[in-house]
Amino acid sequence: MAPYGCLDKRGVGVMGDNWDDYDEDDFEVCPRCMGDREVPCHCGGDLCICDNHGDAPCPTCHGEGEVTHERAERYLAEQRRFHEAMRKLWDKRDPV
Repeated sequence: MAPYGCLDKRGVGVMGDNWDDYDEDDFEVCPRCMGDREVPCHCGGDLCICDNHGDAPCPTCHGEGEVTHERAERYLAEQRRFHEAMRKLWDKRDPV
């Protein structure tokens, strides 16, 4: 029997998983939570009213830590759009 984590001649792992079935090219790390699967809930920290105690599941990856390339690009495009809008507002403000 092969050591834990190794594949036998058929490509089947010790636990019976067929590693050829996993195609990791379809997903990438979530750009919002960076793969942590949680984001700060910002509702009050120690006084959290949403019962998440400071952390909530990431709304972009839904707690999975990975998203499709299309979803990541859509998130990053929206982020660039919001940053550009904020940059325009900051450029318009009067210097103090």
